[in-house]
Order: sequence, then C-alpha cells, then structure tokens
Amino acid sequence: MAFLLIAISAAGVVAGEAGPDQAQVERRLDEEIVVTGQRPTFKTEMVQVGAFRNQSILDTPASIAVIPKALLDAQGATGLEEALRNAPGVTQQATSPTTSNNFVSRGVLMNARTNYRLNGALQIINLSPIPIENKQRVELLKGVSALYYGLATPSGIVNVVAKRAGDQPVSSVYFNGDVEGSLGAGFDIGRKLGAEDQFGVRINGYSGHVETPIDGVNGRRYLISGAFDWQASERLSFKFDIEHYRRATDEPGGISLAAFQLLEGIPNPHNRYAPSNAPYRTWSTNALGRVDYALGDAWSVRAELGLAQSRRQRSRADFSFTNAAAVATGAGRIAGNYTPDQEYRNEYIRTEIAGKLPTFGIEHELLFGFARNRQVQEDQHQTSYTAVAQNIYDPRNIPFSSLNFTKTRLAAGSVNIDTGFYMLDIAHVGEKILLIGGVRRVLYDTKEAGSDYRMKAWTPTGGIVFKVTPKSSLYFTYIEGLESAGTAPTGTTNEGDILRPVLSKQIEAGGRVEVAGALASLAYFRIDRGLGYIDASNTYVVNGRAIHEGIEGSLQGNVTKTLSVALSGQYLKAQQEQTGVVAQDGKRVDNTPRWSASLFAEYRPPMLPELGVNAGAYYTGLRYADALNRYSMPAYTTYSLGANYKLRLPDDRAITLRVNGDNITNKRYWSTGGTIFYVGLARQVRFSATMDF
Repeated sequence: MAFLLIAISAAGVVAGEAGPDQAQVERRLDEEIVVTGQRPTFKTEMVQVGAFRNQSILDTPASIAVIPKALLDAQGATGLEEALRNAPGVTQQATSPTTSNNFVSRGVLMNARTNYRLNGALQIINLSPIPIENKQRVELLKGVSALYYGLATPSGIVNVVAKRAGDQPVSSVYFNGDVEGSLGAGFDIGRKLGAEDQFGVRINGYSGHVETPIDGVNGRRYLISGAFDWQASERLSFKFDIEHYRRATDEPGGISLAAFQLLEGIPNPHNRYAPSNAPYRTWSTNALGRVDYALGDAWSVRAELGLAQSRRQRSRADFSFTNAAAVATGAGRIAGNYTPDQEYRNEYIRTEIAGKLPTFGIEHELLFGFARNRQVQEDQHQTSYTAVAQNIYDPRNIPFSSLNFTKTRLAAGSVNIDTGFYMLDIAHVGEKILLIGGVRRVLYDTKEAGSDYRMKAWTPTGGIVFKVTPKSSLYFTYIEGLESAGTAPTGTTNEGDILRPVLSKQIEAGGRVEVAGALASLAYFRIDRGLGYIDASNTYVVNGRAIHEGIEGSLQGNVTKTLSVALSGQYLKAQQEQTGVVAQDGKRVDNTPRWSASLFAEYRPPMLPELGVNAGAYYTGLRYADALNRYSMPAYTTYSLGANYKLRLPDDRAITLRVNGDNITNKRYWSTGGTIFYVGLARQVRFSATMDF
C-alpha cells in the first residue's frame, strides 16, 4: 500500500521550492522539533514509512499506526512487542516472546525477512529481536505495500526510525531493570557539528543482563549504533546509519498443537520445558546509506544502498503428551532439533527520480524508480535429538549436554531476488483532491535446490484523497501485490520449504480528523489473498483464498491539556474460501481474533506537571488454533500501570524516573498461535532512571 506521495517524499527532500540560494532540507519528524515548555504528546502529524517519508498523515490514504517516542517512553517499552500492542489486531505466532517476535497483523503473518524496514528503506531481518533504544518511533503501515516495497505479505510493514541529531544537543545516560533481576545501562549522544551545523552525529549504546518470568530463562544483550548526516551543499546531502546488536538467551520450550488440543487449561507461565542452557543466540548488523541531489527547482534524485546480516543459533524443544490419558498427570516428552548456524543476508539498492510537472492547471508529482532486494539464506544443518521425558505441570531440569543427537538434516539455502521498476503520478486537482495512479513491474527470481524459477507480474495501485477541511480527509485505494507464500513453519512435514509467491488484492476506504490535540482515524479494508494453512497431513500448503475484511479505528494525542490517550480497536472477519474441503470453507482463518482493542492513557496533574501517571488495557478476542476451528484460544485482557517523574536540576539537567507494570493481574493467556504455542508472560515490573545533561 505504500504509494502516496512518493514523489513528495523524494522531491521534497531536495527539490521542492528550493533554489540555489535556499538550503534543500528534508522535513523533520515531529519529535525532532523541540518546543520549549511543550508537554510530550502521543499525536503524530507526519509518517516516514515507505512512500510517506515525512509527509502529513492527513494526506496518507492508508491505515498507519505510529508509536512515537513519547508513547514508547511512557510505557517503558523495551522492544517491538510493547510498541505494537498499541496497534489493533496485532498478535503473535509460533515463537516465544522471550526470544523473537512473529507478528500477525490483520490476520496475516508478517514475513520476518520482507516486512521490517529501517528508516523506511532497508529490509532488516526480524529473526533477531529488533532493539528500540536507538529508535525515534515505530510505524506500522497496514495492508498491501506492493508499489514501493515489492514482495511482502499484506499484513503490513513495520518501520523503525533511527534517532538523528537535531537542533538541540542530546547527552543522556540511563539505567534500567526489572523485578526479575534484569539490569542494563545505555547512553544517547547527539550533536550538530561544523561551522554551519552541516554535520550530524547520533550515537547510541546499550548493554544489559536479561531475566524473564520463565524459570531459568535469562541471558544478555548489546547494542551499538550510529546515525550520521552531512549537508554537503544546498543541493547535496548524505545519510548513513549503522547498528549492531546481539542477544543471547535461552529457549523456554513450546507446546505442540497435539498437546494443545488435549489441554483444558493454561499451564503455569513460569514453567520452562526446554533443556537448561538450550541456546537462542542472535547477531545482527544493519548498514544503510543514502544520497539526495537536487537537479533543479522541481526535480531530484535519490539513491540508497544497504546491507542487513543476521546469524542465529537455535535449539527447539516442543512438548507433547505421552498419550491422551497422560493429561491428568502431565507426563509427556520434549523433542526438537538444534541448528548451530543460521545465516541470512539482505542486500538492498534503490534509485529514484522525482519531480513536479504542471499541466492544464493540475500539478503532477511524478516518480520513477528502481529497487532490488537480494535475500540470501545459507545452508543449514539441523541435528535432531531423541525425545526426552518431561512434565508440563512439574517440569524437570534437563541439561542440554545430556541430549542424544541422532539425526542431521540439511536445509538447503536459497537466494530470492526481488527486482522492481515502478512509476507513480500524484495529481493535485485543486486544493482538495489528490488522484493517485501507479504501477510496479515485478521480476522475482528464486534459486533453491532443484527449484529455480522466475515470476513476472504487473501490480497496479490507484486511489483518491479528498481533503474535506484543512484538518480532515477521506480516502479510497485499490492495490494489487505479490506476496511470498511463506516458509513452511516449525513442526510441519515440509518445514523450511519456501512456497511460491501468490497474488493479493486490497481495497481500503477511510478518513481522519483532528480533534483538539488528537488525531482520530477510521478505516474499512478487504484483503483477498492466497490461503496458507497446515492440512490434515501436517503439511503447509497454499490452497484456496483467504478473505480478510474489517474495520479499525484509533484516537491518539492530547484530548485535554493534562490527558494523553492512545486508543485503538479492530473488528476482523478472516474467512477461508475455495479450499476444496467442505469442513474448512467458511471457517475462520486460524489465529485471527474477531475483536481486538487497546487503550493507554497518561495524566499529568496541573499542580505537578513533572509527574505522569498512566494505565493501559489490551484486549485480544478468541482465536482458533487450527484451520478447521476445532480448538480455540480464549479471549483475554491484560492491564498495565505506570508512573514517571522528571526531577529538574541546575544547568538544564534533569533526571527522569519511571516504573511500569505489565499484566498486573497476572492473567494466564496464550501469547502465540500457529504450530507451536507459548503461554503469555506473567506479571512484569520494569524501572528506569535517565539523566539528561
């Protein structure tokens, strides 16, 4: 869906109205504009993801959830899981939230290698948890995103935006931890340098020990990053981002679908089923460079080059009962495999030329671009181990070194090359109407053992935005896109196999309006896509169609001078059709809640504005665990409480103290669906102290 205002996003960087005597400056994000005395706000006026880089959200014909720094700070967020709980309809699938996050949006899984972006550009690999300590905001562009991003599932694009140097110097150190025993420290330094502030530098670092509510599951993580800017001339600018992060924790162990079918309740969230010291280790490095050059007053070019690398070690442990009668005693076994070296690499390049062309009173913003993403997965050797006795109610300690590895399987590597040529016309008809038309030519090549092929397609985009007033707008869009059918998930007979891309189509209609200091949004969507599911033989197949239809709304910002809110909700009807299986047609797509919602509010009393108290509620409706809808995961609501206080010191220094509690009622719930199930985390209490100087 990422299509509107690509021309503005490129041309506005360095062309726009600027001439040789005026600096070509890209519009800055909300958080980079510092207003003395202004209270933090959850409202956002601009977005950066894809074609929408730093454009007005009122001019954006798509559902976009933006979680700004103020909201991340208020919630004490430490990862994408805490950030995306503010977006309606986002659930998780098949992986433990303590190791990595497989997110599902609008009932569609986000591909870990195509649906996550750094600064709206580079495909980063979400097999390693993405840190947010060095991020300014998190954005979720929902639905099909074919024109700008090529192949990606129509769930949405998660974009993490790096912190950059702003007009105000930044110098801060912070410490954080939780009641489980986690403890870490980090720093954030940002400066503009040079006689004319033409250089910008932002450096972030973090190191910490990690503990979790799951018995014996702990580890450590590290982050170092840099964001560098150079305004070389009025026409020429450069940006470069690099980050390296590492996480070493333990695998907690999941529950197989066969065991889930027999359970009547939800096991203790503190239980660990995996062997002690069963490794989950990740290393990731992302580098992204960009250059912008103004050809004149109305045309500009942009080039981007990036590399994302990720390496993972993982030991799986899936629990199943010995037999149906063993449910009463909890007797069962764990089985799985150990993959000591999984290596992935994404290579990214994009070039664009954009400009303005007035014709007969209509101003066209034109974009012509080329993008290429090359994804490499190296060969992987998986070693299985003999099943070991375990008890789901009273887990025993099993040393990883005691496992008997008996079988090695080679998972052949693959190379996927997504090449796209795209063009777009944004026609401004008067002051109130934007007409959008564009198309992408897709060339998709896959090279894997004995199965090389090329797919070609045209993916069109069209839409209209009507600006009702300066503070409200309506929109309608139609988009087609190719999506990867995905990789056969853990535990299936064809585990690891990459399925061929399928076509998806989407229509969306919605509107936005500014209310006081908040932004309200409402949208209807319908996605028609290929249906992927696990059949009766435990094989992952793509067969039939999945229709995802729903309504979602949000209200985010300051509703009064003292009260900020982030409210969102979604109704989703995700239905299977044309499967050829009478018992399956018409059933709900697995792991898709019909209703979901979140509410977070922070209050700052007028008599003590340095104090903030907050509370949140997060609801996920009933989900089915299988394609035939025989087994269900109950609906649940978790609650959060928090407070923060800023202690001002001499010489513009300050110390901010925060405490946040999640799942404060200790609710038991299923965190993930899919082939392997994990219990949601028990109550967590986090704290932090940040000193700005």
